[in-house]
Amino acid sequence: MTGNPQPKEHADTIKTVESIPGAMRQMGWTVSADLMDRWLGSPAWVLPHEMKKHQPHHRYTPENTDQRIVRMAWAMTHPRLKINVDELRKKMANALAKENLRERLLNSRWSAQREFAFGSRHDSAVDLEDTCQSNSLPFGEKLGLLDDMQGSLGVGSVKVALIGEATRDVRAGRLTLKVTHAGFYIRDTYDFSGFQFLGAWTTDRVLSATQMALNFPRRDMASRGTPVSATHVFNRDFENYRRVTGYGGDFVVYSDVLWESMNLSLEFTG
Repeated sequence: MTGNPQPKEHADTIKTVESIPGAMRQMGWTVSADLMDRWLGSPAWVLPHEMKKHQPHHRYTPENTDQRIVRMAWAMTHPRLKINVDELRKKMANALAKENLRERLLNSRWSAQREFAFGSRHDSAVDLEDTCQSNSLPFGEKLGLLDDMQGSLGVGSVKVALIGEATRDVRAGRLTLKVTHAGFYIRDTYDFSGFQFLGAWTTDRVLSATQMALNFPRRDMASRGTPVSATHVFNRDFENYRRVTGYGGDFVVYSDVLWESMNLSLEFTG
């Protein structure tokens, strides 16, 4: 026999990116599937760079933000996220955090008041982001463990906000924050910008690294509705979907807030 061996064809290769959420659900990746379904079903929209980095005072709307799908109770079942939250507890009132809180306190609307409620347990993660957030940590890897956390968020940020009672002594030039609760939440962006390999997919799973080694790379996935033999999926396949269908809307992901009781007093100049 001469020539190179032919790659083994998978019996259930996916035909369009729309097949991926179904494969995710077959693996039990329900959060990943829900996020992708939202993107696939939303009108085409590209997330501006400044929203990816969260420049303050951006307008978050139901069209460009999801606060429903990712829940902290689910996220905390993943050890690597729990480790980050444990680490963030140690840093929620460090020097950087206190400087962030001081700036937020000074920017608050004191008016003639000498004390006021700084944040509330009724506030969403979006509300807390620019008002009470003190510190954050990145989590995840682009080529991390294959699970629902990786499929849904990949690389994101876990953040902490401190709320309580704020008082101001103008004569002494001192601000005091009596912290009653710490709130932990996740922020990420859901988009397909830049070059990234997203795995080798069949109709019921994503292949492991070992399984991928048995398959040679093949041509890119075609646009919506066009049968292809490839299982290797890249960001550009989702960009093609958006171009052809007019759907594919990027969005910002915020989780709900995991609240913990605190008894902490912080003082600042101001």
